[in-house]
Amino acid sequence: MKSKLTGKDKLVLWGLAEYPGLKDNKLSKKLGIKRRTFGAVKTKLKNKGVFSTLIFPDFNALGCEILTICYGKFKPLTTFEDRKKDAQNILECEEIVCAYSTDSEFFAICVSKNFTEFRKKAFEIARVYEQKNFFENITYVHFPLEISRCWFFEFSGLIRMLFGFDAESERKDENALKRVRLTKKEKKVLYALVKMPDAKNIDIAHRTGIAMHTISKIKKNLLERGVIKIRKIPDLEMLGCEVLAVIHVKYKSGKRAGYGHQASEILRIDSDLDMVSLSLFKNYTAYKDYYDRKLEHLRENDLIDEDPVVMLLPVEKFNAFKYFSFAPLVKKVLEVDAEF
Repeated sequence: MKSKLTGKDKLVLWGLAEYPGLKDNKLSKKLGIKRRTFGAVKTKLKNKGVFSTLIFPDFNALGCEILTICYGKFKPLTTFEDRKKDAQNILECEEIVCAYSTDSEFFAICVSKNFTEFRKKAFEIARVYEQKNFFENITYVHFPLEISRCWFFEFSGLIRMLFGFDAESERKDENALKRVRLTKKEKKVLYALVKMPDAKNIDIAHRTGIAMHTISKIKKNLLERGVIKIRKIPDLEMLGCEVLAVIHVKYKSGKRAGYGHQASEILRIDSDLDMVSLSLFKNYTAYKDYYDRKLEHLRENDLIDEDPVVMLLPVEKFNAFKYFSFAPLVKKVLEVDAEF
């Protein structure tokens, strides 16, 4: 059992999640904590694994057109050992950027240049599982990135709600960027940042052979343009959440809900036809309150013909089989010539 967080621990963790790209001196001022105290708390939290840093790209800006959510259930009699032989294919597939499962359920995110690329790789892996009769059911939800709204790995609102902070989170609607043109150096630095999110500029300079001041300039430019984003991902056990819900809403044709992004939704993707969210809750009662309010909104506004599909998962049984692996996709899509 991990030790509990103190009041300052919680405040620093929220600040890191809310302002992940802000330098320590500016963030400590925002939080009203002395710079030295902030640094000590941050170091302690990092060393204890309370949070990790994630850097990921705007997929549409890199030329990827489609994001696919896959979710479903394994057949009751299948075991991990049954599926283990084919699991390496998931780890090696660049398009599958993360995959989670319990003993009986699974959830994965795939990002592809186009639908053909998805069919050639990610879909073929799932088809092997289907042929071996591992799935009780599987659903694919495709989102055209250019016309979808995304909230990726947003934890600050959830942390604020769970810890009772009286502070407003900044609005973070994430409409996809247009495709960008990058130089060879920019591509290599972007790949390095995604692959090594905690690396210092001097370490990236050694790996890439690019001058440190150039790396600093490129990183700043990529962040300001929104080509890359930084997130601080908390350890779920520290948040004290017991229930994780995968919710899939099928909108009536041409209707998109005006239901705002909720604090519990750590990941949410909206198109004109579908919404899929990954949400964390302290317990089942908290989930039911959220779900009832959401369902009432959808029904009152005539946005759905059928109830949402819900998959409830116990957090303690939810394992990251493939944890946020974006670097292989970036390397493939941008054709980065690097061996690190």
